[in-house]
Amino acid sequence: MLLDRKRINRWAKWVALGLALVFGLSFVFMGVGTGINLDWTSLWDFVGNGNAGTNVAASGPDARIKAFEATLAADPNNVDALVGIAAEYSSLQEPLKAAEYLEKAAVVAPDNLDVLMRLAAIYMAPDSRDYQAAVRVLNQATMLDTSNAQAFLQLGAAERGAGNVSATIMAWNRYLQLEPEGDMADTVRAELTAMSPTTTAATATTTATTDATQTTATTQQ
Repeated sequence: MLLDRKRINRWAKWVALGLALVFGLSFVFMGVGTGINLDWTSLWDFVGNGNAGTNVAASGPDARIKAFEATLAADPNNVDALVGIAAEYSSLQEPLKAAEYLEKAAVVAPDNLDVLMRLAAIYMAPDSRDYQAAVRVLNQATMLDTSNAQAFLQLGAAERGAGNVSATIMAWNRYLQLEPEGDMADTVRAELTAMSPTTTAATATTTATTDATQTTATTQQ
C-alpha cells in the first residue's frame, strides 16, 4: 500500500506540473500546444467590431452568450460564435457547457486542431477529468497532425488517466521522438521508467498464465 501511495502521489504531482506547463492557466486566452499562435484578445476585438456578425461588447458573460446565440440563430455553423460561447461558459466555471459548444465546433470544423486541443484541455482539467473523452478528442487531433508533439504529450496523459498503460507508453514515446528536448521530455522519461516495472510484471504474469493454461491443456490431452 505504501508503494501504491508513493506512485499515486508522484502521479498527482506530475499531473499538476503537466497541466501547468501544457494546458496553462486558462485554455481560453492561449493557444494550447497547437503550434497555432491564436490571439483570443484579437478575436474578441474582431467579433466585437461586428466583423463576425456579432456584437460582444455587451457587458457580462450572459449578455455576450446571448449575442453569440443570435449569430448562431442566423448561422448555426459559425465557428467563432461556438468557440465564443464556449469561452464564456468557461469563464463562468461551467466546463460541461463549454465542452458542449466546442464539440459542436469540432463537428462543424473537424480539421480545426485548435478547437480539438481546447476541448481536450477541458476534459483533462481537474474539474472534469473525463479522460475517455479526452482520449477520443486527442486521438482525432493526433490523426489530424501526426507531427504535433504536444498532442501526443497530452494524449499520453489522457491515456494514463484512463488507465491505458500500453497506449500511454506509445503516445509518450511518440512525443519523445518528436520533441526529445521538450520542456516535459525529462519528466516523461522518468514516468516511462517508473512505469516499466509495472508493465514488465503485468506482461510476465500474463505470459505465465498463458503458459500454465497451455501446459494444462496439453496434459489433459
